Amino acid sequence: MPDLFQNFLNRVGQSYREADKRLGGWLPGGGTASPVTRAVLPPQVAPARSKELEKITGVKGRIIDPQKTPSLVSTIAPVFSAWGTNDYANPLLGEIGMSNYQGTGKSPYEVRTEVHELGHLNPADKKYYSYGGVAGRFLTGVSERLGKPMPLELAGGLALKYLDAPEEDRAERFAARFAQQLNYPAPEITSQGTSLYGDMLRKQGNQISEKAIGSVINPFGIPEKIINKTTQLINQQRAASLQQELSRALPRYRQRFANEAEPSTENLKQSERLNNLARQIEALGVEPKY
Repeated sequence: MPDLFQNFLNRVGQSYREADKRLGGWLPGGGTASPVTRAVLPPQVAPARSKELEKITGVKGRIIDPQKTPSLVSTIAPVFSAWGTNDYANPLLGEIGMSNYQGTGKSPYEVRTEVHELGHLNPADKKYYSYGGVAGRFLTGVSERLGKPMPLELAGGLALKYLDAPEEDRAERFAARFAQQLNYPAPEITSQGTSLYGDMLRKQGNQISEKAIGSVINPFGIPEKIINKTTQLINQQRAASLQQELSRALPRYRQRFANEAEPSTENLKQSERLNNLARQIEALGVEPKY
């Protein structure tokens, strides 16, 4: 009797597992990972390779191929920005996503990417920017989708410069440490600890934020040549009125100065006033006439 009951339970359990598999893993305890589980914790491509890298670098990371098994990052990120299709590291889940990942350790490019992404997961030298290391690319991506509104552009540019760039420097410094041992080209690191990748993001961030600020100063997008020409004409008009005042005062000042053996207090004050007029004219880009 117990054997018959056990056989019955086995058949029921087998049927339940098969039903769970057909339904895509939605039945609780069915043994098949649901789509949510697969998205949050996709299977690793080469677990043995991850263990090997952990022994070498001291950093643990699950390496997946998001093209074969989509993850949360690979599903959501492309909606906001073109960078979302790139290789990535997700520190919250200790996950690295690398497209077409082989995990053999034979390709120098793949090995360099493995170690670079592990650098993002490295807990040893995390800073404030490590928790927002893709904020700039996220914000600029959202801004692009929304037509580049000034506040988002400015925020994205600053985040690229102060969050994304230093975090990429951190990962590149980590990659440089193991380049010789793992036989891949070492990233170039400056004496200040910055990298070419980080410097590129800083330059991009500067350009975006400066353009955003410029849109506030020049909200109608007037060409720079027209602005410069208009400014020059305005300065010339302002300088002309100052020049008239200087020209009217100079003859009397010279006559009084020529008749004095020593400069009087009044003439010294007048001299300072005329010098100030001349300096104001020069500041407007016009040469004073004496």
